[in-house]
Amino acid sequence: MIAAGGRARRGRYDDTPLEAAPDGEGRGVFVLLPGETLSGGLKRVLLGEIVTARQALDDPSIDPEEAIHRVRRRLKRARSLFAVLAEVPGSNREQRVIQARDVARLLAVARDADVLVREAQSILGRAEGAAAAAAELLVERLEAERTRAHRELPPLDQVAGRLRACEADARSLPDRFEAGRALAEALVATYRRGRRDWRELADGISAETLHDWRKRVKRRRHLSALVPIETPVTTRAIQRDLGDLGEILGDEHDLAVLEARLRRDGALLRPREGREAVCDLIARRRRKLTRKALELGDELFDLRGRDVSAALEGLRELC
Repeated sequence: MIAAGGRARRGRYDDTPLEAAPDGEGRGVFVLLPGETLSGGLKRVLLGEIVTARQALDDPSIDPEEAIHRVRRRLKRARSLFAVLAEVPGSNREQRVIQARDVARLLAVARDADVLVREAQSILGRAEGAAAAAAELLVERLEAERTRAHRELPPLDQVAGRLRACEADARSLPDRFEAGRALAEALVATYRRGRRDWRELADGISAETLHDWRKRVKRRRHLSALVPIETPVTTRAIQRDLGDLGEILGDEHDLAVLEARLRRDGALLRPREGREAVCDLIARRRRKLTRKALELGDELFDLRGRDVSAALEGLRELC
């Protein structure tokens, strides 16, 4: 496990679902309101994510980059929950996850531009000599692209309208359903897929498998934070380590996107301007992050799926 004094999280945004704050005793369990069922709690969290995403767009005190990131991150959590509730009746059941995904895609160009700038700046901070000059030029060009991407954002009232449609879907869910069973099955399925990805990576690194593993890790983190009872597979320590692993894999993925863009777009940074030196820095950083991720995966994905399923047996009984 990573100790409290270990690797620092980015800290700007918290991956814990909006209403799923850990209890005061530090057990990492989802705190239901007095008299609230798990069904009601999951519905409350889902609505909280969507409503808060919409409010971020309207808040003039939040800068555009941060607002876009908040909306997309909350929509990822909402998609995780919509996927858990796929069999629960309500309006637009067949398209709920797709609609939330499509809202996030409206903001993808601007968000991707923000990510490339941030990763280029991180490389600049590690570069020296000629590589530093090349990285500085890369940051300058990507910042210009980011300015254009934000200027060309779709009207935010259009995004807000789509979010209101997602909110209507969430409000149409019943107040009582087999929430514990649905959450347990989703957690076990996510764990098994994540364990499969981790084992594949032990046999050979693949960018596609790393990307898939990142998605499973983040979803497992989101769903673990919604378990209202103590279990050995959703402890606060495990949730914290899943958060760290998600950050590491997120950094690796963003650097992979930057490296692919550099190799694909010859005009972004030409060979004579130091492209290979920057690509070498990125590749070294990606290898280091991948090693860290696999080491942490040894602790988080060592159990068999049947053992995780057995540990969640008590959750299945909750509605």
